This record gives sequence, C-alpha cells and structure tokens, in this order.
Amino acid sequence: MRLKTVYVRCYKSFNYDYLRKVHEEAQFDPWDMLDGSPYPYLRIALDREVTTVVGANESGKSHLLSAIEKGLTGEGIEREDFCRYSQFFTVEDGMTRSPEFGFEFVDLQPADTQAVLDACGIADHGFDRFLLFRTTTGSLTVYLPSRDKYSNHPVIPGKEGILMAVLPRVFRIKPDVALPDSVPILSLLGDTGDGTKTSAANISREKRFDVLENIAAVAGQSAMFATDEAVKNNAPAIRASMSSILQAARAVDRGTAGNGDGATELAKDMLFKVARVDRGAVRDLYNALREGNDGHANGLVQKINQHLAATLNFPHWWVQDRDFQLVVTPRDYDLVLTIRDRTGTDYSFSERSGGLKYFLSYYVQYRAHTPLDSRPEILLMDEPDAHLSSEGQQDLLKIFDAFANPTDGRPAVQIVYVTHSPFLIDKNHAERIRVLEKGVSEEGTRIVKDAARNHYEPLRSAFGAFVGETTFIGNCNLVVEGLSDQVLLAGAATQLRKSKNAESETLDLNHLTIVPAGSASHVPYLVFLARGRDIEQPAVIVLLDSDTAGDEAVQAIKRGGPRRKQLLRNELIVQVAAVTGVAAAVNGVVSVEDLVPLDIAVQAAHEYGKEFCDLDADDRTKITAEAVGRAFNPARGVFEALADVFASARDERPHLDKVGFARCVLHVVQNLRVNAASGNTDAKALVESFDRNFRSLFAKLNHMRRDAERESRGDRVSSRVERAKRSFVLDHPKTATKEQAAMLLEDIEAVLDQTFESDEVRNQVQRLRREFQLDINLTEPIRDLATFKEQLERLRYAGRLATQERIGEASTAVPSKVTPIVEPTVELPTGAQPVTSPPPSRATAPNR
Repeated sequence: MRLKTVYVRCYKSFNYDYLRKVHEEAQFDPWDMLDGSPYPYLRIALDREVTTVVGANESGKSHLLSAIEKGLTGEGIEREDFCRYSQFFTVEDGMTRSPEFGFEFVDLQPADTQAVLDACGIADHGFDRFLLFRTTTGSLTVYLPSRDKYSNHPVIPGKEGILMAVLPRVFRIKPDVALPDSVPILSLLGDTGDGTKTSAANISREKRFDVLENIAAVAGQSAMFATDEAVKNNAPAIRASMSSILQAARAVDRGTAGNGDGATELAKDMLFKVARVDRGAVRDLYNALREGNDGHANGLVQKINQHLAATLNFPHWWVQDRDFQLVVTPRDYDLVLTIRDRTGTDYSFSERSGGLKYFLSYYVQYRAHTPLDSRPEILLMDEPDAHLSSEGQQDLLKIFDAFANPTDGRPAVQIVYVTHSPFLIDKNHAERIRVLEKGVSEEGTRIVKDAARNHYEPLRSAFGAFVGETTFIGNCNLVVEGLSDQVLLAGAATQLRKSKNAESETLDLNHLTIVPAGSASHVPYLVFLARGRDIEQPAVIVLLDSDTAGDEAVQAIKRGGPRRKQLLRNELIVQVAAVTGVAAAVNGVVSVEDLVPLDIAVQAAHEYGKEFCDLDADDRTKITAEAVGRAFNPARGVFEALADVFASARDERPHLDKVGFARCVLHVVQNLRVNAASGNTDAKALVESFDRNFRSLFAKLNHMRRDAERESRGDRVSSRVERAKRSFVLDHPKTATKEQAAMLLEDIEAVLDQTFESDEVRNQVQRLRREFQLDINLTEPIRDLATFKEQLERLRYAGRLATQERIGEASTAVPSKVTPIVEPTVELPTGAQPVTSPPPSRATAPNR
C-alpha cells in the first residue's frame, strides 16, 4: 500500500480549494460536498518516493505534515485545529465541526484489499485503489472506484482497527536530539547495579564532579562532625553541602541521570543497533575499567572503534571530510564520544559545528530504524535543514534516497519533508516539489500547480531573495555555450535518471552545476573567472560545439589567462563530435542539438511552431525530415537546417528559438516514452536512439567530472610545502648549513606544479636563495636561522598572499609610490565581448 494523495479541508491554514470551487468547468467528487454545496478538499499529490514541500513562512507547510499524521492515526485532532478563517468557524450553539482529512491509497496488497472489505462489510467487486475520509463526525468512510464513479462504504463501528492495522505508519526523525559528548557506561547497559556501588557510575560526569567536590568540602570541615552537639548545631550547613549529592541520588532513582533519554538512547542505537557491538563487550569494558585492567580495556576500545568505523562508513555520507572518524574513549565510568577529522585532531561534539553532530544524529537514526511491523511507513521531517550547512543538506538528500530506495533488504519508506532551503531541492527530481501558497481572507493555503514548469517562479517567491546557489558552488561545474544546452542536458539527465539508467550514464544535477556562458566566445573568460584568479580553484569541465566558434574557444582556453598559462587541461575540454558512441541526426555532429534524432527534432519544431508562432497545420506540413536533409550543411549542423526550413514555412519567416526548441524536444521525448511503454515500436526506437546518444555524452562528461574532482581534491601546493618545511624544522632545530637549506628548497621546487600558486612559491624560493646566499660557501651555517624559518613559513601562503593583495588593490584606490598590479586578461576571439555580469545561477531541471 502506498499513499498517493492527501485531502485536507478546514484544518488550520487549509480551508478549502477556493480556485476549484469557482472554476466554471470544475467537476466535484461526492466527498467534496458540504451542507449540500461544493467545498472541495485541498488535494496534495505525493511522490511515490520523496515529496519536497516548500513555501513562504506561515504558508501551511508544517500543517500539511501534521494533517497527514493526525488524519492517518485519528489521534490529536482538536477543535482548536479548525481553520479559524473558514466561514464554518463559529461560536454558535451546536457548532460540532472538526477538521476533515482524506487519503488515496494505491499499490494495494491482497491483505490491504481484504482489510477494506472486512472493515466495511462488503463483497469484493475488484478495486486496485481506495479513498478513506475521516469527517467531522469522527467516522471513517471508504470510497471505491467504479468506472467513472465512486461508491461510498462507511466503516462499520468497532471494525476501524481492521483498517487501521494496514494503513501506513507515520514516524519522524527527531531533529533536536544530538549525540552526547559522553555517556555513563551503565546507562548504555540500562543497569543501575546494586545501588551503593554503581549509582555514582550512573551519574553524568558533570554531576559526578559536583558530588566529589561537595564531599571533599564537607570532609574538610572536620569540626562540624567532632561531637553530636556539633553535628546538631551545624545541621543546616551540612545539609546545604550535601544537597548536590542528594539531587544526584534522586536523579539516579528517577532514571534521569546522564545526558537525558534522547541523547543516551541515540548513543545506544549507534553502538548496539548500527555498529552491532555486543553488550557483553561493553560490560567487560566497564569491569576492566573498574578493576584497573587498562590493557584489556584498551584492547576492547580499539576493537569497538574499528567496528564503528567499518559499520558506520560515515565518510561515504559526509563528503565534507573524507577522513572523518567517530572515536569512543573510556574515562572512568564513561564512554566519551569524540570526532577525529582530517587534521588528526580529536574534538568533542560541543566543540564542532551543529551541522556535523545533527547530521550524524539523522544518520544514526536512519541506520537504527527498524519497522515495527509489516505496515508501510511514511517519514515526516519538518525543516531538517535547520542545523545543516549547504553541503550537509546535499548529504542529507542521500539519506532520504537510502530510505526511499534501500539496498540492505529493508522495506522502502515514503518521505515527506518541509524545507526553506534551496539546497534541499533535489534538482534531479523536479517532479517531487510541492509549493504551498497562502491566500488572503478565507482563501487559506493553496497548492501551486506545475511549480517546476513555470521557471520555478513559485520557488523563488517561497525562498525569498536568495533563490538558488551561486555559480561555482557545486562540486564540479560544466560550462556550456548557451541556455539551450543547459535545458537539453538537464532535461535529458532527469529523464534518464527516471528510467533507472546507471549513475555513470546520467548527470547528478545536485553535484554538477551546468553553467551557460551565453556563447562559445564567452566560455574562455568564464573559465578564467573560475580558475584563473585565485588558488582556490573549483572543478571545471567544458563542453563545446564542434564548429568554428567552438574551435576558437578551445584555442583561447589553451592559450590561457595570466602569463599565457593554459586555463584548463586538455582532458577537461570536449567538443561534441569527439564524444565516442554518439550518432548524428543527419550526417556529422556539430552541436548538442545534433544528438536529437531527426524525427524528434521535427516534431519539436512542429510543437514550438504551434505553441509560439501560431503555425497552422498547412505551415507545419512544410517542416519535414526530408526538407531538413536538403537544407543540411555539415559545417552548420541539424538545428541550423531545421531553423531555415522553419523560417520558410510562412512568408513572415518565423524564428525557431533554441531554448524553446530544447524545451519542446524534452516534451516530445516524454510523450514518446509514454507511447513506447504502451507498445509503440516506432516511439520506442526513437527514444532508444535519443537515450543512447545522451548516455554516451554523459558517460564522457562524468569521466571528465571525476578527473576534475580528483584534481581539485588533490594535495594543495601549500600542504606539500608545509610537509617539506616541517621536516626541515624538526631535523635542524638550532643550526643548519646553506647546503641543507639549498636541498630543502630543491625538494620544495620538485613538488610544485604549473599553477599560479606554484609560480608564486618559485618566486619566493629564488628570493630566499639570493637573500641567504645559498649558492656560495655551502658548508657555512645559515647566519640567521630564525629568520630563514620565518621566511619558510611565508612560503606556504605565498600564492594566497599574492592573490589577496591583488584582489585588495584592484578594489581600492592605489596609493602613491605603489605600482598597481594589472590583472591580465584572456585572449578572446575577434569580436567577442567579455562577460561583465555575474555568472549565471546554478542549473535547475528544465521547465517544461
């Protein structure tokens, strides 16, 4: 069973579907009637896997989650939940209305069907879906489809439990519970022992220190206990001193000692459910610590940490630090949880960002989750981005996908989450987005239709001023010539992903930013903006057409930017014709549009002409594959030939726009996929040809992307210099010869590459050789070793310092007596205009 549609009426911000009510062509379902008039429910269709709910503040996003939860369970529905601006909200006598909910269920199993029949007391008449409504009366009513109508069947009183037993179970990941810095070992074991011996071990570390300090303070006041009379006279002071001890003891008795139930339970889940550490091993550890058997305790801790690293596999999910490791360390009665990052340093959770510890909490809850029974499950999450950075939110999408598409044998979980963040929008699945918008007066919340098709405009309004990521924020950036390439590539990738193609044969739009340059002539400068001005260089790959403009752009990239250095390695640039495995629409590949089969291209031109240029049927019949073949010029490509034929279809010579054509191509291919699924062999052949070309292109782009990302993740020049410098400083703490210093500089030069940063380091190395005269009298000691070491420290940051100085001087007035540093420009083809506006924003899935 799967929940397909949610129906809500008169619940909090949801009143009713006012637009449908006033639509002159609207047809109403039987459940839409209220007091004899139509007040249609708000209908929210859910994705079969993950549904993303967005909207402005107070638009009803969280109310939708609680509507799903309350409507399915029937629990927690209060009179105060009734929509307060509904015309049915009244204080008159007899006011008995309450919010109403409905659900449509599909993908029924035999047990689901039988439960519906038994709960309603009806005979099976064949149905593959049903609707369930919980109305004001509190009763449940089932609607079964029968051709184009519905039959209603009240659930028999007393038999609601039969139906409730098969409905999806709702659960939530706790967003405000994080792993503790430490946890008492006995709290993990759920054992308070024999009271006097173990109660202290079950108190939190902080409280334990308070207890010990108070005991020491009391013990130091020996005169207070010298006689019975002294004890009697000092009773108030003694009682005050012992208060913290008494409070701690009461906390143990209540079971509330330690870090609180949520944090401790999360630590238990991580150790016992996720890492599957044996409880006996933890008890052995406690006994070893108590008995002072440090060798045995250290051996157990080492094995626990190895097991944690292997079973959590956390670096796979947290891409911001591939060397991340969660480590447990024993401290007296406790296990201390620390984080070891790529620097090799250990930190407590309280010392690290909230994003890391809360993401780790989400991850542990995901791994520890086990279904209570065979019922399907729905995970609800309200703004899980609250504690996470943009990259952390992208990582969270992977957890959602793991819930929805498990690979470990667990049943799939349907997910509905609410977000304000553009980083939690899965650009590979625009169809998952549901946008809520709040109307005025009694209108209430409405569902914005086709949010993904209208240029994401409702999303822009929902997110406010910051509507998307900045260019070059992704892990890798694909620079293309124009918007039509962006639309076509993103759309083809989305369709291939829906068809369950291999990851290597589609594009992950959450981790690849498609950046349109505006034209081939602008590509070199856009690459320079990303790669040529700083030592922080994002991964960039380039796709160009195989025409004259594309050839010139490739040469401009190779001729380079500052100091005539090539901006990008040859392996990270590809022209369409060089992609192995693509087949031309006619004869020879020139542009991305040539990867579209000719029959699809012609159909797309027809659709564009009808939609935008008002071409009638006679005009469109002039646009044929044969006509395009006659107009084809191998140097110009299929699109130019198609545009010529399109222009000749009518006297005023209509223009075929590339972006509009790309959108129509995607729409045609989507329709062909539907026809192919219905058995149309011609449609299937066209779709296979389209997919084959784009799979080949994406396979090449993904190979380049991985290459670029490996380069960007590689050892930074500063790190290599630092390693050489550190070794020299350790080997020569007080004195060093010129020869030893010269060999150090030689080693440093050996690890440099052809980047701007390396050039700056080379300049500093030459300056050091001159300043300390390292080419004469090599056996002499360096006179001022401290200054030499200080200059070595500057080497590590030479590239960054030069870049920062350049940027600072470029943005401020140049002081007198200072020679301004003029930033070099990139050679562009004749007639090309440099890009002066900000780079385009990150690509989204196409708007169709």
